[in-house]
Amino acid sequence: MEALYSDKPALYGLDIDSVIFDEKRIDTMPPDRAQRIRSLRFLDDRKRSFAAGLLLEAALGREALFRIRRYDNGKPYIDGGPCFSISHSGNWAVLAVCRENTGFDIEFAGAGRDTALIARHAFQPEEIEAAGCDAGMFYRIWTAKESYLKMLGCYPLSISGFCVQLEGEAGRVKGSAGTEIRFFEQFDGYAAAVSAPAGTEWPRELTVLSGI
Repeated sequence: MEALYSDKPALYGLDIDSVIFDEKRIDTMPPDRAQRIRSLRFLDDRKRSFAAGLLLEAALGREALFRIRRYDNGKPYIDGGPCFSISHSGNWAVLAVCRENTGFDIEFAGAGRDTALIARHAFQPEEIEAAGCDAGMFYRIWTAKESYLKMLGCYPLSISGFCVQLEGEAGRVKGSAGTEIRFFEQFDGYAAAVSAPAGTEWPRELTVLSGI
């Protein structure tokens, strides 16, 4: 199957429940992806990792799947290919692809988490004030911070080591004028954000794939 991605920034989503978990297909994936899938303890986590592999192959092409490497900080990249960031949570796996460095995060905003406690450990005072008691705002800030860390490769910065400032449907990292954060609310019950250089023109919605 021909790769879906062309040169423009793109976002692809895959409903994990639409994927048939196929042990034989795992064998056709790159060894590190296959090993990662099989090493996961819980079936739901194996399904998410499996779906992520299928999403990468559909969007970037099978050849690119075998050219994925990792920097010393763990951030994946494609040798000779575009930048990408993949995230999965709940029923969704999502992939952001761009010629520029990028990071994407999606989170299921389910009940049962003490968001106020998490915020006290992970947010800066300005972010805690912005989130207040609003769980939706908490997850918007959380995904913004995670997407920025993924763009950087996480290290040496910690999630509490910088401040996200929200500006309507966009956001930025305080002190980092060159980075812009975009939010997506396409899926009910989920928060999602992408970080990339300012001016990157992302589509308004993710392209949801099926039958892969």
